[in-house]
Amino acid sequence: MQRDLVQMLNIERATLSGVVTTLVSKGLVAQAPDSKDQRQRILRITRSGSKLWEALPNPIERILKVAFNGADPGEMEIARKVLQVATKRLNEHDWEGEQV
Repeated sequence: MQRDLVQMLNIERATLSGVVTTLVSKGLVAQAPDSKDQRQRILRITRSGSKLWEALPNPIERILKVAFNGADPGEMEIARKVLQVATKRLNEHDWEGEQV
């Protein structure tokens, strides 16, 4: 659902609306009303959108290859676990209730 993307991406609804409108006009995404709640919109990537997505280079793979080339696999596993825990803590942290 489009509203779920607003929360997942942590962006304003109006910002996402503009992006979605552009993607729909280019035929990369299809937008349809939800069958249960006509006010909500369901987004689906189109065949053209899928082709474009698959053709995009994966910069993360390139970055990881350069950054960690030759790294010890055991050390990489430790780093992965540390980053997973840190990410989980950041995602679960109550940022609204925090005093600055």
